[in-house]
Amino acid sequence: MASALPFIPRRFVRRIDAWSQKREPQPTHETTLKRQRIYILPTHYGLLFFGIFLLILLGSINYENSMGFMLCFLLASISFLSMLYTHQNLNHLHISVSNAAPVFATQKASFPLLCSSRKNQTYYNIVIEAGDNSRSVHVGAGEEISLSLPVDTDKRGRLSLPRFKVYTEFPLGLFHAWSWLSLESQCLVYPAPESHPPKFSFGGKQSGQIASQVEGTDDFAGIRAYQKGDPPKHLAWKAVARTGEMQTKTFHADRGSEIWLRWDDLPAAMGIEQRLSVLCRWILDADRHGIDYGLQLPQQQIAVGSGHEHRHQCLRALALFGVA
Repeated sequence: MASALPFIPRRFVRRIDAWSQKREPQPTHETTLKRQRIYILPTHYGLLFFGIFLLILLGSINYENSMGFMLCFLLASISFLSMLYTHQNLNHLHISVSNAAPVFATQKASFPLLCSSRKNQTYYNIVIEAGDNSRSVHVGAGEEISLSLPVDTDKRGRLSLPRFKVYTEFPLGLFHAWSWLSLESQCLVYPAPESHPPKFSFGGKQSGQIASQVEGTDDFAGIRAYQKGDPPKHLAWKAVARTGEMQTKTFHADRGSEIWLRWDDLPAAMGIEQRLSVLCRWILDADRHGIDYGLQLPQQQIAVGSGHEHRHQCLRALALFGVA
């Protein structure tokens, strides 16, 4: 808001935001924008337009020029109609949100939003902004438009959708109409996988290899979407060149192999977050190679298993470790 209203001191902008937050209803997963919660002020282009209007008006008064008065009345009418259209371009817009898919720390969480028109009205150039991330959308009459709102993540745990701003400057950019929304939605953030993990216990004994090196006799299993931390040598470059999307080769390990990923096997000098990052990397490597694995954490143990659900269960335990 500050960038659109440069003439207002920053401390007053914060007071306006705090005041508007008190007027918001209790958070739910959906809301409809009403005129009582839509605020509007002129942009710097609007102020320039108003300054030109005053100059023309003063000149017309000084020289008693009737054409100048007609031009002033025309500009005033345009400005007034622009203000009404800008405000109405947000009125009755319906927005709902659902939970975001899990991501790893430092990746962007993608919260799915659904914008819909329930008043047979078309909404032009609507911008949804959360921090430094924004998305713009055009919603036709009676349409439902889905989009994803990216949000930065910096630590593991549960990430709630932050308070975000919906605004528009349609049609002429002379006025800035906005509303603040707080909707209920969460994203599970896994720990960021360690880039260079230490060796781990393989089949109950020291293998002398990290998970990314367990591939000597593995059979090629297929190709999947690239995940953060996958070694470059496993990238399927032919598939990347063909589709333009990052993809990784997967391999089947000996199905008789199984490992326990233990908290206590890590060096005592490691901090909590680094331990969780190493365990996260081990889980991804074991899953990629088709190795059955179990996870042992302080006061929690997950039995040996494999598959997508088992992987999510283990990563979820890491993400929520020590989180109330």
